Amino acid sequence: MKTRMLKLGAATAAMILAWAGAQAQAPAEAQGDAGGQAIQDIVVTATRTGATQLQRTPIAISAFSAEQLDASGIVNVKDLVSATPNLSVGQATASAQIYIRGIGSNNVFIGSDPDVTVQSDGVYIARAFGQFLDFVDVDRIEVLRGPQGTLYGRNAVGGTINIISRKPSDSFEGRAQLSAGTDDLVQAQAYLSGPIVPGVLQASIAGNILRRDGFVENIAPGGKDVGNARREGVRGQLRFAPSATVEAITRFDWNGSFERMDAYSHLLAPVAAAPLATSLIGDYSRTALDSPQNSRTRIWGISQEINVELSDVLTLKSLTAYRRSAYRVNVDIDGTELRGTYGFQADRSKQFSQELNLGIDLPRFEGVLGAYYFREWQRSTLRNTTPPSAVTAPARATETTVNPVARVRSQALFGQGTYHLTDALGLTLGLRYTQDRRGIDQRLMRVPFDPALPTIGFAASPPPRNYHAWTPRVSVDWQAARDVMLYASVTRGYKSGGTNFSATNLAALTFDPETIWSYEAGLKSDWFDRRLRVNLTGFYYDYSDLQIQSLLAPGVVAIGNAASARVKGLELETIARPADGLTFTFNYALLDSEYRHFPNAAVPSQLRPYVQGSPRYDAATNTFDATGNRLTAAPRSSLSASAQYEHALGSGTVFVRGEYYWQSRAHYDPSNALIMSQKAYDLINLSAGYRGADDRWSARIVAKNVTDKQYLITVAANGLVPAGLAGAPRTVALQLTWNW
Repeated sequence: MKTRMLKLGAATAAMILAWAGAQAQAPAEAQGDAGGQAIQDIVVTATRTGATQLQRTPIAISAFSAEQLDASGIVNVKDLVSATPNLSVGQATASAQIYIRGIGSNNVFIGSDPDVTVQSDGVYIARAFGQFLDFVDVDRIEVLRGPQGTLYGRNAVGGTINIISRKPSDSFEGRAQLSAGTDDLVQAQAYLSGPIVPGVLQASIAGNILRRDGFVENIAPGGKDVGNARREGVRGQLRFAPSATVEAITRFDWNGSFERMDAYSHLLAPVAAAPLATSLIGDYSRTALDSPQNSRTRIWGISQEINVELSDVLTLKSLTAYRRSAYRVNVDIDGTELRGTYGFQADRSKQFSQELNLGIDLPRFEGVLGAYYFREWQRSTLRNTTPPSAVTAPARATETTVNPVARVRSQALFGQGTYHLTDALGLTLGLRYTQDRRGIDQRLMRVPFDPALPTIGFAASPPPRNYHAWTPRVSVDWQAARDVMLYASVTRGYKSGGTNFSATNLAALTFDPETIWSYEAGLKSDWFDRRLRVNLTGFYYDYSDLQIQSLLAPGVVAIGNAASARVKGLELETIARPADGLTFTFNYALLDSEYRHFPNAAVPSQLRPYVQGSPRYDAATNTFDATGNRLTAAPRSSLSASAQYEHALGSGTVFVRGEYYWQSRAHYDPSNALIMSQKAYDLINLSAGYRGADDRWSARIVAKNVTDKQYLITVAANGLVPAGLAGAPRTVALQLTWNW
């Protein structure tokens, strides 16, 4: 592994440096623009110091314009996996589990936060079940890989996904798209924008409606198929610009969904008494569930962004936001046709945030100073019921109810600036100080069906805990030639401490922050008059105090700061346009991750039969020494490639596109037991269509997972045995689009 990484890095670096020298000596006339054949750069705002070209932004970032998202059929965060190196997206009921470079978390419950943040127009979306929203009026998506602790603050230890919407326009324009396909898919999206008072007041509105039947057949008597979806959303914006130096944008969004979530497919026979579930082992297209499996979400938010140019040097930005969300889910936990364990969860959350930024733009310096305030309130009700049945031992027939209420307050001061030592050499320094305060009121009751057995109860309202952290960033970038940039950086990331929603004692109620030091170097380059783009990134992480399920004390199993890890890797991103209308992309990622110290990983009861033969398993404590094992959702290697060809035909353009994605085995438990993993798999997507004159209309056929590959996007020990959540099967859709 190390040899391959070193060879790839050295070879690419040598090639780029050699060409950089040649380009630096070449006359300017020889480096002209290739016109329409050149790869167009995307303007990003990832550094928060104004708009910069993607190729001149010294961080590891993948950016996708609205046109690129449309061409690839990317409609939400899950679809970004096949186009972004080292990105993995799993799912727990309707909540996102996002990993970047092996850094992420499968703990999506109250009292904890994701390791990868999702921001919508600069507003942090705190709850994981609010991160699967469909992209509608999107201008671009930015995926920032690596810790973003200085500018984006708490919890961005793995990275950040920025969703940037289109601003309302000063001319009347719109778009409508209708899709229909397999599983009775029907989706309609529309966008309308234009002036109310030309030059002063503009507005836009966008909507989305989706209906899809279930693609996983439920063969239990009276059972309903799962995998269906019913989603609606609306988003509105109002832009007021009374002068050239003042801009105010008000945004509102509402999203609702009802889904019978994809069912967890059993990897091994659950129990002899469940013949239907037993007959489906290895078949991800069918399931056997006796109780409801569904989720319902309601999410809305409003924000106010104000930008004021105070002078030619200073710009002030204020971003105020308020969001509310509600979430209900029913789950057949045992995953069989029998009367086993079923669960119910209802979450509500409210969040408020305020950010102030002062942008500075001088001849040799640009930077930002900022202050941030965040407050969140969460209430949850979780109920697991295991009635007496053929799959339940009498002592385990219980009903457990948890009613936690959590409160979070976070505030921060930050600053980052870049000083250009020369026209080609820049030095960036950044620093953020964060204070977090978390409190919880915990209520837990476990009532057995057998009155002879004791009832277990736990209630606690301990004093809130305070956490704080400094997260610096140091970066150097060198523009070696007009189209070649090299950079190196050192960054610290921080994730707030949290609370265990199901704790039964004070020892397990809270856990401390986790931190990460990132060391990164990168090359960004364009060649042959920008017909070839080659970007390479290498990184090394020192990851401390991981928040992970472990044995904290004798008999106490909960999330705690029980491990440290080391992660290193390489990422190669390329785009080529060898001829007019022909575009190729190729991305390759190597990821070497391991727990440096994790001697007491908790082993779920469902997994114990599969690790008992290992000398690293301690039967007395039901723990596993995971030191040296790979991190969760961190495949050793992955690649994606695409080819697209466009050709003028009649008054319009015909186009075809093919995409390929492959990843090696990914583990989903610290023990790295094979039963808790997804072996290597690949996916193929195809599309073809025709665009009319001036792109006024288009028609395309999109086929995803053409070979109907069966694979898992996550694996968990939730039911009676380890089980996995299946990815979508082959789908085909016809898509009609009108632009005006």
